Amino acid sequence: MTEENVTAALLWFILPLTAGNIIQQLYNIVDIFIVGHYLGRSALASVGAVSNIIFLFNAVMIGLKSGIAVISSGDYGRKDYISYLKSIRSAKLLIGIGIAVTLLTGLVGGNLILKFIQVPEEVWDSSILYFKIIVLGYPFLFVFNYGSAIMQSIGNSKIVFLSLAGSTMVNVILDVVFVRISGYGVAGAALATVISQMIPAIILLFALKTDAVMREIKKQGNRSVSGPSVTKIREILQVSLPAMLQQGILAIGVVSITALINKCGTEMIAGVTVAGKIEGIVTMPVVTIGEALAVFTAQNIGAGKWERVQEGLKSAIKICGVMGIALSVLVVCKGKFLIGLFLDQYNDMIIEKGYCYMMSIMVMIFFMIPFRCFIGVATGMKNMMVVLVSFGLNILGRVTSAYILFPVVKEYAIYLANPFSVLIGTITVVLLYTREAQAKTACPTQT
Repeated sequence: MTEENVTAALLWFILPLTAGNIIQQLYNIVDIFIVGHYLGRSALASVGAVSNIIFLFNAVMIGLKSGIAVISSGDYGRKDYISYLKSIRSAKLLIGIGIAVTLLTGLVGGNLILKFIQVPEEVWDSSILYFKIIVLGYPFLFVFNYGSAIMQSIGNSKIVFLSLAGSTMVNVILDVVFVRISGYGVAGAALATVISQMIPAIILLFALKTDAVMREIKKQGNRSVSGPSVTKIREILQVSLPAMLQQGILAIGVVSITALINKCGTEMIAGVTVAGKIEGIVTMPVVTIGEALAVFTAQNIGAGKWERVQEGLKSAIKICGVMGIALSVLVVCKGKFLIGLFLDQYNDMIIEKGYCYMMSIMVMIFFMIPFRCFIGVATGMKNMMVVLVSFGLNILGRVTSAYILFPVVKEYAIYLANPFSVLIGTITVVLLYTREAQAKTACPTQT
């Protein structure tokens, strides 16, 4: 990432990473498809009612992964292998703490959380069952994200894609077996997801032990590194805690909107649930490019090549623009058809509400492209204040606009809030980053 053509280096890293992240999205999409197709509207609503709470739990995991990837990428860019080993061994300790906190919160506080988001009584039992089974799979997700961050830090995103591809195939098979054949209902869909999450975790742990680059790093630095480093834990947390807060702010905003969605009835819940999963696929390339830019930026700043960071930002925005146009055409033309695939029988109301939600996402994605790209660079620069302020104003705008408009226009407030909020975040991050970049250009040795 510090030597090749900028666009080529980004594409080489982004394409398998994007494919892997899309495949990871297929976990929940397969659950939604099987549940909606074989168990009906109520079961679909029960899964959808808690899907955004699961997103809140992901905030801890994604934030921790971000910190591990950025700090270890900087060490690798400087070729400081002793510091690199201290980073990954310190990361192991933080991953263990993250697993414990997530399990305790989800299993002990699950009922209170679902009451807070006003899950409808008619789907309460199945929603809480699905949620608690999914929480049991988080240890595997944490291990996978740890391995993914480390492999990405050395530029290897292909192994992440391959491990997720195998895992998704298993998930599809187990979903059919547990839901369709064995009749375990929504619990079967959750159980299939948990079992299949073991696979990428195991593959990445094996890769960390056998990868040639990792073996060489360990060979050079093992004698000097015995365990976690307090300094490295502090460095990782300096990036991770703001990243967790960023994801937490985003998740809290999503959960707040979920409370409004749940007030609109099971048809709205089902429609937004399906559309939301399709949204995950459509927006994933943009999110992934932002993630890749964080690693790219950290490596090049570590190598003292600030000019490549600027080139990478421009290339990433162009790549995202092409992807955004192609995906928008697909969703606009085939959106209703895609939603209908998830239903056991055609339902005009569910499809119409889901399609309206998808159209709001298509408008949002063109504001999201610069937003995510600038956020990625700011994260790689370890300038988490820019990230926090931008995400904070983004979510504040979404929640505020939705709640102000909801009494007047009802569900349309939810549709309008999506593009409006990202536009606010985009304006903020561009202005803050421009100021930072000017300072960086004036003092190019600053890291």
